[in-house]
Amino acid sequence: MKKILLVLSLMFFANYAQAYEYPESITGYLDVNQKVTYSNSTKTWSRLPQNNAITFTKHMTVGTGSFSEFLNQKKYYNTNTTMEFFDGNKLIGYNQHLLKFFELGFDGNKITHRELSVPEIQKLFPDTEIVKVSDFKNDKITLKKPFRKTKTFLLINDTNRDFYKYSYEKHGNGTELIKSILEVKKPKKIVFSHFGSRDELFPILTIRVRNSFFCKK
Repeated sequence: MKKILLVLSLMFFANYAQAYEYPESITGYLDVNQKVTYSNSTKTWSRLPQNNAITFTKHMTVGTGSFSEFLNQKKYYNTNTTMEFFDGNKLIGYNQHLLKFFELGFDGNKITHRELSVPEIQKLFPDTEIVKVSDFKNDKITLKKPFRKTKTFLLINDTNRDFYKYSYEKHGNGTELIKSILEVKKPKKIVFSHFGSRDELFPILTIRVRNSFFCKK
């Protein structure tokens, strides 16, 4: 009987010790001073040299925002993203202030952006449930997770709102690669706010997570 209780106890704590494992493509994100090449003929990006390709070196802006810049022949190109990673031969950028993902390109004059659709984002983060800002009602939403299991949600902004300097209050997501990743271990109320402000200029998002016996993953 004691052995059974011990096994059940270990299983219980194991469920609460889970952590979201980012896909390898995302953990291998583009770092400062790393180089990438872009081929106009094939419209592809690579970490390796390509024939007749343009070579860029990644830098970060000085000051607030921490945006990425691509340097080529002493000219800086604005990416309007804060993190970039490869999806095959595509370069994907994430803007942590907008909570949006973009496929990046180059037209010879500037870095181009195509916003990713929800199905495209889901393929990049297959083990998450995507939650759209447009799904909130009066800035509130209720989500469900399996009983005694951890579930990861990914908040995506499909509106014109800006979430500059927003974060999850008291949820310890400061080390997440993707700011809008929300890993929940037990039912709780979570607030996404601008430095904890309750100012009408910075409306909060309230997320309630409840257990469900009918939610499998």
